[in-house]
Amino acid sequence: MIDKQILKDLTVLYAEDEEAIQNGITETLNLFELNVICAKNGEEGLSIFKSSNKKIDLILTDIKMPKLDGLEMIKKIREIDKDIPVIITTAHQETTFLMQSIELNISAYVLKPIDIYKLQDNLIKAIEPKVLKEQLIEKNKKLQIEIQKNEEKQKVMEIQSRFAAMGEMISMIAHQWRQPLASIGTASFNLKYKLLSGKFDLTTKEGREEQTSFFTNKLDEIEFYVQNLTATIDDFRNFYKTDKIFIVTNIEKPLQNSLKMIQKDLQSNNIDVVLNHKSKKNIRVCENEITHVFINILKNAKDKFLEKNANDAKIEISTQDLNNSVKIDIYDNGGEIEKENIDFIFEPYFSTKKEKNGTGIGLYMSKIIIENNHNGEIYVANTKGGVCFSIILESV
Repeated sequence: MIDKQILKDLTVLYAEDEEAIQNGITETLNLFELNVICAKNGEEGLSIFKSSNKKIDLILTDIKMPKLDGLEMIKKIREIDKDIPVIITTAHQETTFLMQSIELNISAYVLKPIDIYKLQDNLIKAIEPKVLKEQLIEKNKKLQIEIQKNEEKQKVMEIQSRFAAMGEMISMIAHQWRQPLASIGTASFNLKYKLLSGKFDLTTKEGREEQTSFFTNKLDEIEFYVQNLTATIDDFRNFYKTDKIFIVTNIEKPLQNSLKMIQKDLQSNNIDVVLNHKSKKNIRVCENEITHVFINILKNAKDKFLEKNANDAKIEISTQDLNNSVKIDIYDNGGEIEKENIDFIFEPYFSTKKEKNGTGIGLYMSKIIIENNHNGEIYVANTKGGVCFSIILESV
C-alpha cells in the first residue's frame, strides 16, 4: 500500500461546473497537499490540459457539464495522454455512463455527495499504478547502469572527469595568459606612444636607426609572448587528446608538464611547491593520462587549502627508484582525511569536499589510469598532519 504522502505536491486538473461543489472539493484537495487547477466545464478543462506549462498528474472531473461534458473531455485528453489517471464524480448511476467510463479506462467512479475519505482512497489508488510504473522505470535505469560493461563505465566516467576539469583548466589558462597579455599590451602601448609623440628625429640617420632598433626590439618582445601563448594552448590541447599513445620517459617530464599547467593557479593562491626529484629510471606511460592523474591530485590539494583558508600551504613532490619501479609521493599539509572517509576516496562519486562541490570522479579515474592502464599502484595515507598520495609505476 502506498503511503498517503504520495499525493503531496501532485497536480490535479479538476473540472466541475457547480461553483459551490468545486470550492468545497478544492479545499479538501488542498488539505491532501495536492495542487489544484480548476475548470468550469470540459471545454475549459481540455484547453487547460493542452496549454498548461505545469505537469498534470491526475484528472478529477464531473460528467454532466456545459459546452463539453466530462466524458467527451476525457476522450480528447486520451488522444494526447492515454495513461493519465482519471476519476469521475457524478450524481448519476446510469449504466451508460459506467460503460463509457470503462471504455475510457477510468481509474475510479465517485458518486455525489462525495465522501472525502473515499475520495482520498480513490486518489491514492488512481495514482498508485503510475507511481509504481515510474519507480519500476527508475529501478530499471539503475539496473542498466549497474550491468554496463566495466569498460563502457570507465569511458563514460573519463569523459565526465575531463568535463569536470574543464572549468579548472580554463582558470589555469587565464593565469598562464595574464602576464604575457599584459606584456603585449605594454609593448603595443610603447610602440604607439613613440610613434605618435615624434620621439625619433627621422630627418637624421641616427634617429631612423634608433626608431628601427626600438621597434624591432618591441616587436621581438611581442613575438616572444605570442609564442608563449601558443605554447600554452598546445599544452592544454595535448592534455585533452583522447588517443592513448605510450612513450618511454622519465617521470620528471609528465610531472613538469602537470606543474606547468597548474603552477600559475597554485602561485596565485600562495601555495608553495617543492619538487625533490631523485628517480633516474625510465617508465612506459601514456603521458596525457599520467598528467591527468597528477593534476587531479594537485587540484584536490589546492581545493582543500582554499576550503580551510590554510596558511603556509605547501605541496611536496618527491620521486625515487625502487627495485623494478619508480615511486612518486605527493604530500600536502592541508590536514588529514577523516578516518571514516579514507577507505572510500577512490570510490566513484565519493567526495569529501564541502557542500559536495566535487564530482567524486577524479580520484576514481586516477585509480583506473594507474592500476588498470599502467599496472601500477596508487594509495593514500595520513601523515605529518596532512595527506600523502603515493604512486608506483613499473620501470623499463
